[in-house]
Amino acid sequence: MALDTTWKRVALGLLLTGCGVPSGGGTGTTPDGTGGPGEAPKVDVGAPPSLAWIGGDIAFDEPLDTFDATRWRASDGWVSSEDFNAGWRADHVRIEEGTLHLTLDTESCPEGCGGRPYASGELASQRFHGYGRYEVRMKPARATGTMTAFALTTGPFEDTRWDEVGMAFLGKNTQQLRLTYISNGQRHDAATIELPFDASETFHIYGLEWTRAALHWYVDGKRVHSETGHNGTLPTTPGRIVMNLWPGLGPSTESWLGAFEYPGTPLATSVQNIRHGPATPTSILEGFESPDAAELWSPGYVDEGARINLWQFDHGHQGKALVMEYSVKSSAHGAAERTFPSPQDWRGARYLNFWFKGEATGDAFRLELRDNGLRADTAERFEYRFKDDFVGWKWISVPMSAFTRRTDWQPAGAANDGLTLSAVRGLAFEPLSGDGHTVLFDDIQLER
Repeated sequence: MALDTTWKRVALGLLLTGCGVPSGGGTGTTPDGTGGPGEAPKVDVGAPPSLAWIGGDIAFDEPLDTFDATRWRASDGWVSSEDFNAGWRADHVRIEEGTLHLTLDTESCPEGCGGRPYASGELASQRFHGYGRYEVRMKPARATGTMTAFALTTGPFEDTRWDEVGMAFLGKNTQQLRLTYISNGQRHDAATIELPFDASETFHIYGLEWTRAALHWYVDGKRVHSETGHNGTLPTTPGRIVMNLWPGLGPSTESWLGAFEYPGTPLATSVQNIRHGPATPTSILEGFESPDAAELWSPGYVDEGARINLWQFDHGHQGKALVMEYSVKSSAHGAAERTFPSPQDWRGARYLNFWFKGEATGDAFRLELRDNGLRADTAERFEYRFKDDFVGWKWISVPMSAFTRRTDWQPAGAANDGLTLSAVRGLAFEPLSGDGHTVLFDDIQLER
């Protein structure tokens, strides 16, 4: 595997019919968002948000009166696609008097705008965020031929499947809010909401709730639309929070966005606050960010016929990552394992989540939990198996109920009392097959 050391460019797909994203259809989804027949959406219009604000490792409430480079980055020096008639410039994400402005103008164009006649601003989060509650207090620009968008987005440009959920204003009518989502490249136009005000004139709060069971959108704290998978499988992959303002280019884009004519003075979408909290309490078990993170993981016991090499890589999916290079012959064993210095109480945890980067080799892996026992080496072993079936990064979310007790081996003295999660001693990733392959792990999370 060639390890990519460059940042991927965020290319927002929200509502882009010009990008060739198929629309509509889908087979529905089960309540956990994994597919299958689903119930028709039941929109309790006017209902308040269903999720409480939850703090923790990945939550934030950002007033945007200063630019926090640890949380955000401003896109700079490139163009998203042929449908965009502006190049991103970092200096077009500006903070003035407690408000962040995404500005669209002709400054330094076309030389400094990726060859486009206009420059504009795009704000993107450093982290990828998944299920949870999101709010943005903003005022979109009003001008025919432009779009202001707020979305959670990821896709091939991030080496993942294409999932997205968001909302957008077309500048030709800022009394309408467009809602949409994309699941594995399939776009679904959820709804167009008629607002009782012109969004470009005053600040309002636009909200989104994303869970395994549903998507809910809100305006000023009141629900305006819901999706439960009846119109197509819901997205599952965490994405970057992205906000941008851009003019369209070309007949296909102009057919729904309208033709843009620069008014002679800069346009701006203004943002005063962005807030996020996870859907349920979530903690980061291992982000591989500390200098000694890789040293906490070891190959453990490696049989003859197996080879495991581990090291820390600076350019993972969420920053740094753990690299595993492995060769495993038949009946041999070796793993990347971590033993906790003291047992951890995971009672109440529902999912163990992590990013996995593979090469679609078809190799099988075992994720092992070591629970109870007087020592880590006598703890009871439970397993969940998965395959390297995707090229790039894949978000894997494992229900605790999916772990089963290993029947092929248990250490001498191991208990047999089920997965209690009351004293977790460690975990391990074990390749069960493969010769000379490389995979990466990043951002292991415990979701309660």
